Amino acid sequence: MNKREVMINISKTIIIIFLPLAILLTILQYYSYNKDFYMQKFEKYNIENITGMSRQDLSNVTEKLISYLKGNEKDLNMEASINGEIREVFGQREKQHMIDVRDLFIKSHRLRNISLAISLITALIIILVSKRRKKDIWQSILFAGIVPNIFAIILYILVKIDFNKYFTYFHKIFFNNDLWLLNPKTDVLIQMLPLEFFIDISTRIIGWFLGILILMIVMASINLKKSYID
Repeated sequence: MNKREVMINISKTIIIIFLPLAILLTILQYYSYNKDFYMQKFEKYNIENITGMSRQDLSNVTEKLISYLKGNEKDLNMEASINGEIREVFGQREKQHMIDVRDLFIKSHRLRNISLAISLITALIIILVSKRRKKDIWQSILFAGIVPNIFAIILYILVKIDFNKYFTYFHKIFFNNDLWLLNPKTDVLIQMLPLEFFIDISTRIIGWFLGILILMIVMASINLKKSYID
């Protein structure tokens, strides 16, 4: 194997790793910042009655929350009418937890951009170096669809079997404190975003991810078949 082939194989491996990661994080950010999705779930799970907040107040709080996750707000200080009383929406524990969550989102946004840039750069390397560039690019896309598809299917099954268990694992892995353990009787954050909300958003994200991966596999297979015929 010469240096050119080694470079091409390394580039293909990098695409297989980083392209699906960029896609997954893009889908994650789309739904995490999608106010309409939140409002649909608020209606589905009767969040107005649970929180004691009007739909308009929930809408305002959600806008603030999304803006905060994007890094556009310095804090989550805001008031709303809750059970007929004007009060601060989030307590100190909720705000402290959301600092950790925002940090995670900002890091994921950077990772998404880096992953996308790496994928594009390595694809460009293949185009410039490979003598069979189309075939190598489509092979990269094919395996970028196949390899994570297996893990995504397993993850989807785990979510359906016992979401609470693996959601707890997620928090223990990514947070070095117990601030995420909130009280559903008193904490508005968990009242707005109950476990069912996270089940729905996780299912939607994994579903879209699987769909895009399958589309990648189909498109790559068709184009590779054409290249072999040619």
